[in-house]
Amino acid sequence: MLPKVKRKAEVVKNHCVACGVCANVCPKDASTIYRGIYAVVNEELCVGCSKCSKACPAGTIRMIEREVSQ
Repeated sequence: MLPKVKRKAEVVKNHCVACGVCANVCPKDASTIYRGIYAVVNEELCVGCSKCSKACPAGTIRMIEREVSQ
């Protein structure tokens, strides 16, 4: 049986400018700005829609595939 794979957003923290665009476009409120320094994505809330990745003006959010338990 093949493992189940799910797309998730991941932030390259040292390049994030903490503008908050990702948090504004996320339909599930999975993206937040941590202490005004960088964005954080809650993997449990992220549905992999990639809206944050497409909207990020700094290009610091990428979509990755992660194995999830079934």
